[in-house]
Amino acid sequence: MSRFRIGHPIALLAAPVFLAVCAFPAPAHGVSEKDYFSDLPEVLSVSRLAQPLDEVPGAVTVIDGETIRRLAVRDVAEVLRLVPGFSFTRRNGGNPLVQYHAALDEYGSRMQVYVDGRSVYSPFYLGDTHRGLLGVVLEDIERIEVLRGSNSAAFGGNAFLGVVNIITRHSADTLGGSVSVTRGDRGIGDQSARLGWGDETASFRLSAASQADHGLKRVFDDSRTDQLHLRGDLHPAANDEVLLELGAMRQSFGEGRPPAPCLVGGFPFICDTNKERTNAFRSGYLHLQWTRMISQDESMRFSLSHDSEYFHDAFLAERFAQVPLPPPLDYHHALVDSGGKSQRQSLEFQHTRRWNEAWRTVWGVEARREAVVSPPLFATSESFSQQQLRLFGNVEWRPAQDWLINAGGMAERGRFGSFDGHWFAPRLAVNYHLTPQHTLRAAATQSFHDPGLYEQRADTRLNVVPLGMLQLVRASGGVRPESLIAQELGYLGRFREFALTVDLRLYRERLNQRIWRYGVDYVNLPGPTNRGFEYQFDWRPFAATRLLFAQAHQRVIAGRDDNNEALEAPRRVSSLTWLQKLPGNLDFSLMASETLPLRWGGGVLSAVRELDARLGWHFHLGATHGELAFAVQLPGGSGQQYQTDHVFDRRAWTTLRLDF
Repeated sequence: MSRFRIGHPIALLAAPVFLAVCAFPAPAHGVSEKDYFSDLPEVLSVSRLAQPLDEVPGAVTVIDGETIRRLAVRDVAEVLRLVPGFSFTRRNGGNPLVQYHAALDEYGSRMQVYVDGRSVYSPFYLGDTHRGLLGVVLEDIERIEVLRGSNSAAFGGNAFLGVVNIITRHSADTLGGSVSVTRGDRGIGDQSARLGWGDETASFRLSAASQADHGLKRVFDDSRTDQLHLRGDLHPAANDEVLLELGAMRQSFGEGRPPAPCLVGGFPFICDTNKERTNAFRSGYLHLQWTRMISQDESMRFSLSHDSEYFHDAFLAERFAQVPLPPPLDYHHALVDSGGKSQRQSLEFQHTRRWNEAWRTVWGVEARREAVVSPPLFATSESFSQQQLRLFGNVEWRPAQDWLINAGGMAERGRFGSFDGHWFAPRLAVNYHLTPQHTLRAAATQSFHDPGLYEQRADTRLNVVPLGMLQLVRASGGVRPESLIAQELGYLGRFREFALTVDLRLYRERLNQRIWRYGVDYVNLPGPTNRGFEYQFDWRPFAATRLLFAQAHQRVIAGRDDNNEALEAPRRVSSLTWLQKLPGNLDFSLMASETLPLRWGGGVLSAVRELDARLGWHFHLGATHGELAFAVQLPGGSGQQYQTDHVFDRRAWTTLRLDF
């Protein structure tokens, strides 16, 4: 397969723009300005106040549901390639991984993910967000707000590097039914169904979806994910709104490798220590949120959520001698188990008020509890838990028409293993409107990331017969929260005459007390400094054409020696997306993405490149609206994913969707 590269924005934009010009020669000024620019969307993912993009104290990328449904993607992790600085790869077919600033966060455990205000961050093992990204049906998404940067000041320690806020569609907007079926190569078999009903006082949506495929080439990783979600929106009184959500997800996915030669004590063996097996994951949740509008300028909100998870991963690891050895030295075996279960509960109150044209405030309190039970990871059937009590707030002050100041922070008290302490994460940001279409931003914040239960309490052992007990991990419980000091400069510009929006961010992030595995224990070590800049362009040269370009450049300096650059850092992450509406009720999308070489999953990967395309045809059968779409994903270069022998090959699928 021919290679392609992403590195020169002008060259990348030239081809699709030339084709668009040839196909649609009408000039941009022939379309009204409103077709290109509606009011800037209001987002909640930064300060907890509803603010337009040019007034938020951070850089935000907003991806609307229509854009998502026009892309050649099957899960949220793939969608996030549209966001500057987000790296994407597949650990295997059932575990897509995405993270912001990969050099600081290899597995996405330092990023917070919300679905309709409910955190889907898993406390199991080292912390996890990728399964939370799998637990939402793409067709149900209204939009995704992504804060590119630290936000512990508003959302706590898990928002150490960023926030992904997924907002699903109001149930009143999805009345009726919808079904879709997808079939493709590599065993792709997806289906979904949705039913909505109700009236002005109460509306509901029931969504079910199933997704399956054969995963990556050369890897035992067939996967299947089933999920069921219920959303209810109720209006018991004119000034009250109640959101009720509950759901469950079940996943099975392959792991492991075939037996391979190895050396044990200098003798040749056949090792089957990562046996091919099928793992299981189950989760369920309940989320209740009540909002009362006290007046046009004041509101309060209560929310309660409960999440539970179950993991199964157990197998018999074996090693067979290839030369004659006296028994029992000729055969080693051990039961390897990393399963368990976890729970988390959250209770939150939030109050918002506009005092006058110059002042707005939001404040609140949250109590959170996380618990994990895993005999193989902790060498006991005892439940380990940690509790956090959080007080947060933000003040928005407009001292003059062109100036806006946001000052806020979060105070947290928590108990983590032997550490019982508290911290405060502040943030200060200043926005200056050069003109109504051009805004400058300067911000500084300090964030903290709490150690997980495993990093505090781990006691993982392996009984190898006949060699005896091996201690793999024994946490002393002495690690402290990581801290991050970040400064940034930003620019948001809307060039109406060119139908172009530009978002630029320059930043410096200094990570302190980074939690590392050192021997069998977890310790705090000096962290790296990350410097870089990122930008995104949203260009609509014609009413039917939209071009999105996102690119991030970073340079990471190792914590122990500021003259050495960290090898795991991809110097550049890029994506280019072309969305085109065509005659005959057709629409087309093309997305190219590239991550430069990086260290990931135990090896140095070559550049990860991918080219995705989708063509959709919309039709009507009476009152039924339908779409028939064909999509293809093409890897570039070696196709390496996560590890050097994990290869992503071409895959294509066809989807039929009916809305009635």
